[in-house]
Amino acid sequence: MSIATTRSGSLWAIEEIRAVFVLCFAGLTSFSITLAALPAWAAQQGHADTVVGTVTGVMLGVTVLVQLGSARLMRRYSTRTLLIVGCLLLGLPSPLYLLGTDLWALYAISAVRGVGFALVTVVGALAIPRAAPAHRRGEAIGIFGLAAAVPMMLGIAGGAALTLGGSFPVVATLGFVPVVALVAAHPVSRTPLGGPANGSGSWRRVLLPLLIPAAVLLTVTAAGGGLVTILPLQLPAGATAGTALLLYGAVGMVARWRIGHLTDRIGHRVLYPLLLVVGVAGLILTAHGLAGGTVATLMVGAALFGLTYGGMQTVLLDLSYRAVPEQDAPTASAVWNAAFDGGTAAGASVLGFAAGSAWSGDGALLAGAAAVAVVGIMGLAPVLVHRAPARTDREDTP
Repeated sequence: MSIATTRSGSLWAIEEIRAVFVLCFAGLTSFSITLAALPAWAAQQGHADTVVGTVTGVMLGVTVLVQLGSARLMRRYSTRTLLIVGCLLLGLPSPLYLLGTDLWALYAISAVRGVGFALVTVVGALAIPRAAPAHRRGEAIGIFGLAAAVPMMLGIAGGAALTLGGSFPVVATLGFVPVVALVAAHPVSRTPLGGPANGSGSWRRVLLPLLIPAAVLLTVTAAGGGLVTILPLQLPAGATAGTALLLYGAVGMVARWRIGHLTDRIGHRVLYPLLLVVGVAGLILTAHGLAGGTVATLMVGAALFGLTYGGMQTVLLDLSYRAVPEQDAPTASAVWNAAFDGGTAAGASVLGFAAGSAWSGDGALLAGAAAVAVVGIMGLAPVLVHRAPARTDREDTP
């Protein structure tokens, strides 16, 4: 179905959007279901607790490095080729975790899968918006967010539970699902996503407008990485931490999906400051609840920050695409994805370490709130430059 026929209809009617969504959903499922499971599996194989987390670190480290160089790949190879390669690199090695249980083998398998994860996320984050009408790009970004958020919300907890219950072979097998999903790849575009580079000065011209959105995203995802690390450690007994994280993940998933629908209609000038205030308040309430406040305070705080965590991802990706010329959108996608994964890893490490020190968990979350506030305020300037979508664009939307 052509894009023209969907100006006022559902974006799901576009065949390429459905196909890319399936591939991204499968790729993120493979990644997320093994993310928390791998350290537990490594520990079960006799590796020390002090090193099991490095298996995930290797995978995310390779992911960020490949993401930073992926813009050149998107200018040279077709969308379909990159997504197929990404799905194969993610899925094919997953069952090998059952055979190669030495630490070096776990590193090698994870490194290969990190390359695949990088390709799926960077290409998917641009391919779905490109397949939609220009005035509905925010809504399309939300669809990509849904492909990422649902697997992350369900897969991380599910993979960990299966592994701790002695069923890691099920996890490793489910990690193969991106290979099966390749049956949906036919409608994906056979052309590259990026145009030619713009000359010797292009990197500086392109990267500078992306630095502030990337810094805000890195800070928000760092706070999120800290939150999901701190709550289970500070609240190990009972279901309080699990319930709070479920609220955080569910609200974040819905926000990441639906906020884009609002950005197409009212722009970022209202949404960005609102999400910033809500996110800071959410972290403060979560810290208060963790320090001895009521459980209700903790739950409300986690849900509020989940709204900002999910919503800001969509808003900042849209802002990144608007900040550069269309032919440089691959670079915007690469920088956004690298900031997201780098922030998550940094937050889990730095805020998790702070929570284990004299700062305690509530102090670490308050530090995260302060960082989000300061960097988020710095990000207001470029947001105010961008106008809300023109009314002529919105007339055709539902």
